[in-house]
Amino acid sequence: MKKVLWINLILLIFLIGCSSTKKFTIKYNQKSQKILTKKPIIVKSLNKNGNHAKSIFIDELKSNGYEVIQDIQITENLIKPFGADQVVPTEDFTEILVSMELDEYTENSNLQSANVKLSDCNYLLEKDKCTYRSGTKRQYNTIVKRNGKINFTIKNAGEDSIVIIINVTSQASGIIPQYTNVSLSKSIRSAIKNKFSPYFIRTKNITPDYEIDKMTADFIENGIYETAAIRVNKHESGYTYYYTMGLIEETQKNYSGAKMYYSEGELNTDKNELFSNAIKRIDYFLIEK
Repeated sequence: MKKVLWINLILLIFLIGCSSTKKFTIKYNQKSQKILTKKPIIVKSLNKNGNHAKSIFIDELKSNGYEVIQDIQITENLIKPFGADQVVPTEDFTEILVSMELDEYTENSNLQSANVKLSDCNYLLEKDKCTYRSGTKRQYNTIVKRNGKINFTIKNAGEDSIVIIINVTSQASGIIPQYTNVSLSKSIRSAIKNKFSPYFIRTKNITPDYEIDKMTADFIENGIYETAAIRVNKHESGYTYYYTMGLIEETQKNYSGAKMYYSEGELNTDKNELFSNAIKRIDYFLIEK
Protein backbone atom coordinates (compact mmCIF):
# COMPACT_ATOMS: atom_id res chain seq x y z
CA MET A 1 0.00 0.00 0.00
CA LYS A 2 2.80 2.41 0.92
CA LYS A 3 4.60 1.58 -2.33
CA VAL A 4 1.49 2.44 -4.35
CA LEU A 5 1.10 5.74 -2.48
CA TRP A 6 4.76 6.59 -3.08
CA ILE A 7 4.46 5.84 -6.82
CA ASN A 8 1.36 8.03 -7.04
CA LEU A 9 3.18 10.81 -5.24
CA ILE A 10 6.13 10.63 -7.64
CA LEU A 11 3.78 10.73 -10.63
CA LEU A 12 2.03 13.71 -9.11
CA ILE A 13 5.31 15.58 -8.75
CA PHE A 14 6.68 14.94 -12.21
CA LEU A 15 3.53 14.83 -14.36
CA ILE A 16 1.79 17.89 -12.95
CA GLY A 17 3.94 20.80 -13.92
CA CYS A 18 2.07 23.93 -12.96
CA SER A 19 -0.33 24.77 -10.19
CA SER A 20 -1.67 27.88 -8.52
CA THR A 21 0.48 30.00 -6.22
CA LYS A 22 0.11 31.29 -2.68
CA LYS A 23 1.99 33.27 -0.06
CA PHE A 24 4.08 31.22 2.36
CA THR A 25 4.31 31.97 6.08
CA ILE A 26 7.58 31.23 7.86
CA LYS A 27 7.48 30.51 11.59
CA TYR A 28 10.44 31.35 13.82
CA ASN A 29 11.18 30.50 17.42
CA GLN A 30 12.92 33.31 19.26
CA LYS A 31 14.67 33.04 22.60
CA SER A 32 12.72 33.94 25.71
CA GLN A 33 13.19 37.40 27.20
CA LYS A 34 14.07 35.88 30.58
CA ILE A 35 15.21 32.49 31.87
CA LEU A 36 13.02 30.92 34.53
CA THR A 37 15.91 28.77 35.76
CA LYS A 38 19.01 27.04 34.41
CA LYS A 39 18.58 24.16 36.84
CA PRO A 40 16.50 21.00 36.40
CA ILE A 41 12.92 21.55 37.58
CA ILE A 42 10.74 19.45 39.85
CA VAL A 43 7.03 20.30 39.76
CA LYS A 44 4.83 19.13 42.64
CA SER A 45 1.10 19.56 43.14
CA LEU A 46 -0.21 20.50 46.57
CA ASN A 47 -3.83 19.44 46.07
CA LYS A 48 -6.00 17.32 43.79
CA ASN A 49 -7.00 20.17 41.48
CA GLY A 50 -3.36 21.15 41.27
CA ASN A 51 -2.64 17.91 39.39
CA HIS A 52 -4.63 19.27 36.42
CA ALA A 53 -2.65 22.52 36.29
CA LYS A 54 0.63 20.71 37.01
CA SER A 55 0.27 18.38 34.03
CA ILE A 56 -0.32 21.29 31.63
CA PHE A 57 2.47 23.35 33.20
CA ILE A 58 5.01 20.51 32.82
CA ASP A 59 3.99 20.12 29.18
CA GLU A 60 4.60 23.84 28.57
CA LEU A 61 7.94 23.79 30.41
CA LYS A 62 9.21 20.87 28.31
CA SER A 63 8.03 22.37 25.02
CA ASN A 64 9.97 25.53 25.88
CA GLY A 65 13.25 23.75 26.49
CA TYR A 66 13.31 23.42 30.29
CA GLU A 67 14.51 20.21 31.89
CA VAL A 68 11.83 18.64 34.10
CA ILE A 69 13.13 15.75 36.20
CA GLN A 70 11.20 12.94 37.86
CA ASP A 71 8.47 13.93 40.28
CA ILE A 72 9.73 13.23 43.83
CA GLN A 73 6.21 12.72 45.18
CA ILE A 74 5.53 9.86 42.75
CA THR A 75 8.93 8.35 43.45
CA GLU A 76 8.29 8.42 47.21
CA ASN A 77 5.06 6.46 46.74
CA LEU A 78 6.87 3.88 44.62
CA ILE A 79 9.65 3.23 47.13
CA LYS A 80 7.53 3.17 50.32
CA PRO A 81 7.00 -0.62 50.12
CA PHE A 82 10.79 -1.00 50.30
CA GLY A 83 11.09 0.83 53.61
CA ALA A 84 12.37 4.16 52.27
CA ASP A 85 10.44 7.36 52.76
CA GLN A 86 12.64 10.11 51.37
CA VAL A 87 14.16 10.88 47.99
CA VAL A 88 16.93 13.43 47.58
CA PRO A 89 17.96 14.57 44.09
CA THR A 90 21.65 14.18 43.34
CA GLU A 91 21.94 17.71 41.90
CA ASP A 92 20.67 21.19 42.63
CA PHE A 93 17.21 21.86 41.28
CA THR A 94 14.37 24.36 41.16
CA GLU A 95 11.17 23.27 42.88
CA ILE A 96 7.82 24.61 41.69
CA LEU A 97 4.77 23.93 43.84
CA VAL A 98 1.37 24.11 42.15
CA SER A 99 -2.05 24.33 43.73
CA MET A 100 -5.42 25.20 42.23
CA GLU A 101 -8.61 26.24 43.96
CA LEU A 102 -11.88 26.06 42.01
CA ASP A 103 -15.20 27.69 42.87
CA GLU A 104 -18.49 25.83 42.61
CA TYR A 105 -20.24 25.73 39.25
CA THR A 106 -22.69 28.54 38.52
CA GLU A 107 -25.57 28.12 36.08
CA ASN A 108 -27.58 30.75 34.26
CA SER A 109 -30.43 29.88 31.89
CA ASN A 110 -32.01 32.28 29.42
CA LEU A 111 -35.06 31.80 27.25
CA GLN A 112 -34.11 32.50 23.63
CA SER A 113 -36.47 32.86 20.71
CA ALA A 114 -35.99 33.11 16.95
CA ASN A 115 -38.38 33.62 14.04
CA VAL A 116 -38.67 30.63 11.72
CA LYS A 117 -40.50 29.85 8.47
CA LEU A 118 -42.48 26.61 8.48
CA SER A 119 -43.41 24.78 5.30
CA ASP A 120 -45.95 22.06 4.53
CA CYS A 121 -45.43 20.43 1.11
CA ASN A 122 -47.31 17.91 -1.01
CA TYR A 123 -45.23 17.11 -4.10
CA LEU A 124 -48.08 15.13 -5.70
CA LEU A 125 -49.80 18.41 -6.53
CA GLU A 126 -49.05 20.09 -9.87
CA LYS A 127 -49.27 23.62 -8.50
CA ASP A 128 -48.78 25.27 -5.13
CA LYS A 129 -47.00 22.24 -3.73
CA CYS A 130 -45.99 24.03 -0.54
CA THR A 131 -47.72 26.34 1.91
CA TYR A 132 -45.79 28.50 4.33
CA ARG A 133 -46.43 30.12 7.68
CA SER A 134 -44.34 32.01 10.18
CA GLY A 135 -43.52 30.68 13.60
CA THR A 136 -41.32 31.23 16.64
CA LYS A 137 -38.78 28.83 18.04
CA ARG A 138 -38.15 29.02 21.79
CA GLN A 139 -35.46 27.25 23.79
CA TYR A 140 -33.56 27.64 27.05
CA ASN A 141 -29.83 28.19 26.69
CA THR A 142 -27.82 27.35 29.81
CA ILE A 143 -24.39 28.75 30.59
CA VAL A 144 -22.23 26.89 33.12
CA LYS A 145 -19.25 28.80 34.55
CA ARG A 146 -16.47 27.93 36.92
CA ASN A 147 -13.77 30.26 38.19
CA GLY A 148 -10.52 29.32 39.82
CA LYS A 149 -7.08 30.43 40.91
CA ILE A 150 -3.71 28.74 40.39
CA ASN A 151 -0.79 29.37 42.73
CA PHE A 152 2.78 28.72 41.60
CA THR A 153 5.54 28.87 44.22
CA ILE A 154 9.03 28.85 42.71
CA LYS A 155 11.72 27.79 45.19
CA ASN A 156 15.49 27.89 44.78
CA ALA A 157 17.97 27.09 47.55
CA GLY A 158 19.28 30.24 49.23
CA GLU A 159 16.73 32.50 47.50
CA ASP A 160 13.36 33.93 48.48
CA SER A 161 10.41 32.03 47.05
CA ILE A 162 8.55 33.62 44.15
CA VAL A 163 4.76 33.34 44.14
CA ILE A 164 2.81 33.70 40.89
CA ILE A 165 -0.99 33.69 40.94
CA ILE A 166 -3.15 33.12 37.85
CA ASN A 167 -6.92 33.45 37.56
CA VAL A 168 -8.76 31.03 35.26
CA THR A 169 -12.34 30.83 34.00
CA SER A 170 -14.07 27.95 32.23
CA GLN A 171 -17.43 28.07 30.51
CA ALA A 172 -19.77 25.79 28.59
CA SER A 173 -23.15 26.59 27.09
CA GLY A 174 -26.00 24.95 25.22
CA ILE A 175 -29.42 23.42 25.68
CA ILE A 176 -27.69 20.67 27.65
CA PRO A 177 -24.19 22.07 28.33
CA GLN A 178 -21.27 19.71 28.66
CA TYR A 179 -18.94 19.74 31.65
CA THR A 180 -16.35 22.53 31.63
CA ASN A 181 -13.27 20.26 31.79
CA VAL A 182 -12.20 20.92 28.18
CA SER A 183 -12.79 24.65 28.58
CA LEU A 184 -10.87 24.61 31.87
CA SER A 185 -7.85 22.92 30.27
CA LYS A 186 -7.79 25.51 27.48
CA SER A 187 -8.12 28.32 30.01
CA ILE A 188 -5.28 26.95 32.16
CA ARG A 189 -2.95 26.56 29.18
CA SER A 190 -3.77 30.02 27.85
CA ALA A 191 -3.25 31.62 31.28
CA ILE A 192 0.09 29.84 31.78
CA LYS A 193 1.32 30.88 28.34
CA ASN A 194 0.32 34.47 29.00
CA LYS A 195 1.73 34.76 32.53
CA PHE A 196 4.97 32.93 31.82
CA SER A 197 5.42 34.41 28.32
CA PRO A 198 8.66 36.25 29.27
CA TYR A 199 10.16 32.86 30.20
CA PHE A 200 8.88 30.95 27.16
CA ILE A 201 10.06 30.74 23.56
CA ARG A 202 8.43 33.38 21.38
CA THR A 203 6.94 32.40 18.04
CA LYS A 204 7.11 34.93 15.22
CA ASN A 205 5.33 34.58 11.88
CA ILE A 206 6.62 36.29 8.74
CA THR A 207 4.73 36.22 5.45
CA PRO A 208 6.90 37.66 2.63
CA ASP A 209 5.00 39.58 -0.04
CA TYR A 210 5.76 36.97 -2.67
CA GLU A 211 3.87 33.86 -3.80
CA ILE A 212 5.38 30.44 -4.51
CA ASP A 213 4.01 27.30 -6.16
CA LYS A 214 1.07 26.09 -4.05
CA MET A 215 1.95 22.41 -4.26
CA THR A 216 5.53 23.12 -3.19
CA ALA A 217 4.25 25.28 -0.33
CA ASP A 218 1.97 22.44 0.84
CA PHE A 219 4.92 20.03 0.81
CA ILE A 220 7.02 22.44 2.90
CA GLU A 221 4.20 23.09 5.39
CA ASN A 222 3.80 19.34 5.92
CA GLY A 223 7.54 18.81 6.43
CA ILE A 224 8.04 16.90 3.15
CA TYR A 225 11.18 18.88 2.34
CA GLU A 226 12.90 16.41 0.02
CA THR A 227 9.79 16.13 -2.15
CA ALA A 228 9.48 19.92 -2.22
CA ALA A 229 13.09 20.21 -3.37
CA ILE A 230 12.53 17.59 -6.10
CA ARG A 231 9.56 19.55 -7.42
CA VAL A 232 11.50 22.84 -7.37
CA ASN A 233 14.42 21.29 -9.24
CA LYS A 234 12.00 19.86 -11.81
CA HIS A 235 9.77 22.88 -12.44
CA GLU A 236 11.40 26.09 -11.21
CA SER A 237 14.18 28.21 -12.70
CA GLY A 238 15.63 31.67 -12.27
CA TYR A 239 14.69 33.67 -9.20
CA THR A 240 11.78 31.35 -8.29
CA TYR A 241 14.26 28.47 -8.02
CA TYR A 242 16.67 30.30 -5.70
CA TYR A 243 13.92 31.81 -3.58
CA THR A 244 11.92 28.62 -3.08
CA MET A 245 15.01 26.53 -2.33
CA GLY A 246 15.99 29.20 0.21
CA LEU A 247 12.57 28.92 1.83
CA ILE A 248 12.92 25.14 2.10
CA GLU A 249 16.23 25.57 3.98
CA GLU A 250 14.95 28.49 6.07
CA THR A 251 11.89 26.55 7.21
CA GLN A 252 14.20 23.79 8.46
CA LYS A 253 16.26 26.42 10.34
CA ASN A 254 19.25 25.73 8.10
CA TYR A 255 19.98 29.45 7.88
CA SER A 256 23.43 29.06 6.34
CA GLY A 257 21.98 26.98 3.48
CA ALA A 258 19.13 29.45 3.02
CA LYS A 259 21.55 32.39 2.85
CA MET A 260 23.55 30.58 0.18
CA TYR A 261 20.48 30.31 -2.10
CA TYR A 262 19.35 33.87 -1.40
CA SER A 263 22.85 35.21 -2.09
CA GLU A 264 23.03 33.33 -5.39
CA GLY A 265 19.59 34.69 -6.31
CA GLU A 266 20.69 38.23 -5.54
CA LEU A 267 23.81 37.76 -7.65
CA ASN A 268 22.30 35.91 -10.62
CA THR A 269 18.85 37.53 -11.02
CA ASP A 270 17.35 41.00 -11.19
CA LYS A 271 15.22 40.52 -8.02
CA ASN A 272 17.71 42.29 -5.76
CA GLU A 273 15.14 43.69 -3.32
CA LEU A 274 13.41 40.31 -2.85
CA PHE A 275 16.66 38.54 -2.01
CA SER A 276 18.25 41.37 0.01
CA ASN A 277 15.20 41.38 2.32
CA ALA A 278 15.47 37.61 2.69
CA ILE A 279 19.20 37.88 3.51
CA LYS A 280 18.52 40.56 6.15
CA ARG A 281 15.93 38.27 7.71
CA ILE A 282 18.36 35.35 7.71
CA ASP A 283 21.23 37.42 9.16
CA TYR A 284 19.02 38.37 12.11
CA PHE A 285 18.29 34.75 12.96
CA LEU A 286 21.90 33.70 12.41
CA ILE A 287 22.84 36.20 15.12
CA GLU A 288 19.99 34.99 17.37
CA LYS A 289 21.13 31.39 16.90
